[in-house]
Amino acid sequence: MLSTKTTVQPYPPGTQWTFTTRRGTYTQDAELILCPEPDGSSMSDDYLPDEISAHELWRMWVDRYAVTYHQRYPEKYRVGEVPIFWTVTSGSGVFEQAPHSAHGLSEDFLTHYTHPVHAETGERVNWMRLPVMDRGWNGTTADKGGFIQEATGWKPSPLQPTMDFIQIGRAAGLYVPDLG
Repeated sequence: MLSTKTTVQPYPPGTQWTFTTRRGTYTQDAELILCPEPDGSSMSDDYLPDEISAHELWRMWVDRYAVTYHQRYPEKYRVGEVPIFWTVTSGSGVFEQAPHSAHGLSEDFLTHYTHPVHAETGERVNWMRLPVMDRGWNGTTADKGGFIQEATGWKPSPLQPTMDFIQIGRAAGLYVPDLG
């Protein structure tokens, strides 16, 4: 007999959320998307895909960040762990630190806006079900940090606090330095 078990899934693309500025001056309906940024991945801002490949950027990034966090904070990060910073965007002018992220700042989306509710049902957003933005680095797109997803095929789960470049790089068959 087949199981009829269902699981909670990410919200479908295009799901609209209603939220208002904390000052109460502006209410909008918009799709909300989580944007991950592994630390240092913005180094791609200095290049274009026709100048450097995703694999070459991966190698440069790994060499620069391989042990940085472990050396600075050995009690917090293992060798190869890099923190992921999270923002939430609406595509219509909203770009704020994501609530509930491990590396959050003192202000985030909920500092500036009310808790979003589903535009049709009124259900409060579950931040863990928001879609995570795809990022690319190829002939048609040059997204900040897109070289990581392009080279590895990996993107983080919503609000994942760190990435382990050793595990991800090895699984993708990419360069990983001998660290010990």
